[in-house]
Amino acid sequence: MIFYELYLRSFYDSNGDGIGDFKGLEKKLDYLQNIGIDSIWLLPIMKSPAFHGYTITDFYKTNSLYGNIDELKQLLNEAHKRNIKIVLDLPINHVSVSSEWFQKALNDEKPYKNWFIWSNNKTNTDERRHWGNDKIWHKINDKYFYGLFGPGSPDLNFENKELWDEIKKILKHWLNIGFDGFRLDAAKHIFDYDKKNMKFKYQHDKNINFWIEMLEYIKSIKKDAIIISEVWDEKEIVKKYDGIFEIGFNFPLSYIIKDSIKLNDAEKFVKDLKEVMPAYFKKKSIKTKSGNFLTNHDMTRLRSELKSIKKSNFALNILLTLPGIPFIYYGEELSMRGKLKNVNFTEDGEEPIQWSEIGFGPGQTEWKGYKFNTPYSKISVEEQHKNPKSTLNRVKKLIKFRKENSWIENSKINILENDKNMVKLSINNEINSIIIHYNFKSSKTKININEDKILYYSDNVKCTENKTEIPGYSILITKGDL
Repeated sequence: MIFYELYLRSFYDSNGDGIGDFKGLEKKLDYLQNIGIDSIWLLPIMKSPAFHGYTITDFYKTNSLYGNIDELKQLLNEAHKRNIKIVLDLPINHVSVSSEWFQKALNDEKPYKNWFIWSNNKTNTDERRHWGNDKIWHKINDKYFYGLFGPGSPDLNFENKELWDEIKKILKHWLNIGFDGFRLDAAKHIFDYDKKNMKFKYQHDKNINFWIEMLEYIKSIKKDAIIISEVWDEKEIVKKYDGIFEIGFNFPLSYIIKDSIKLNDAEKFVKDLKEVMPAYFKKKSIKTKSGNFLTNHDMTRLRSELKSIKKSNFALNILLTLPGIPFIYYGEELSMRGKLKNVNFTEDGEEPIQWSEIGFGPGQTEWKGYKFNTPYSKISVEEQHKNPKSTLNRVKKLIKFRKENSWIENSKINILENDKNMVKLSINNEINSIIIHYNFKSSKTKININEDKILYYSDNVKCTENKTEIPGYSILITKGDL
């Protein structure tokens, strides 16, 4: 599987209102298929007052700006004709303050008032979030409600089993519409408040029990549903959820790839890779597949993070050659830029894709002005299609190699050699084997390889007798020995 994280608002506009929509995505399915994408992680499309869609007002309705249910069904049908699966991002940890559930809860209506967490005489309403130091208790009228992600996002109270039944109805609703599974937002936050002692505390055992029941329910409706979890934490915490979900995002891996490239440090890459992908170095079966990515909607974009197109292309080369499930953030295939101000302001990382080099025209989304990706920056689809050395064409070439060797997804890693600048590792299963050379330094290096053993290279190599010269920040893949 090759996943593409897609933000609909910034993708393609079919009706001229400047906002991406279901029909727009339908028109661009061929673009994604041409790249080699076979799976889409679609960011929230439910009714929401927020541009990002993560605060829901109605879990059963679409955002009218994106289109109606019939248009969504048509999109899903056309995707499936192209063998493209679409997974829905479902944020159930909290709702919007504007939601009917919360507004009825404020009026003490049942069952809604029991679906949220309210302060009592034990509550320290000045308690702060453990990241960012933001308040987690928020006052409306004479009531304080718990909202870990801010005053616009009241958390749901999953101690109430009625709510579990409601979530199952939501899951069934979207599966019946035709989605192929779910990306489960903030999976470790379902139980993150200790109501007995009235203070913030992760309760991972409760989280796991909740998800086991939900996943069993999902599979009872759609046996082959794809389940992706977001557990953004240190590897020790992520390990607690191993085996629960089919795919788990590997946040530590995203950092070690970028940090190792920034430092030109191949030794760091090897050391950290063994720690964040341990299952791929052992002979045991892999319980939860590693969801490999470089950036997402909550992070600074890759090109802005690494400040170099050579380095960002190198990072994509590493991403798409490691075992696990690779995820590309929309626009990453074009080297789009964007800097995250903070987790409460992510718009600068979600600028519109430019389809034409002038940055305007039919289909172009204009809900947000260009700040980092200005017209004539050579990051448009039009410009990059024409340039054989563009990031877009490099990504297409690499994905083609990856899909021709789909066995890589579930294979093992073995470090063969490494020093400060170079890594030589093998990827293999019982019947296939390749060797990958990663050059972490900016200058070229020579290795002892015959030309006839070369399967793939990211940049032009020079071969003389038994020596092959690899350019800086590039990879070389050769035949392996079983």
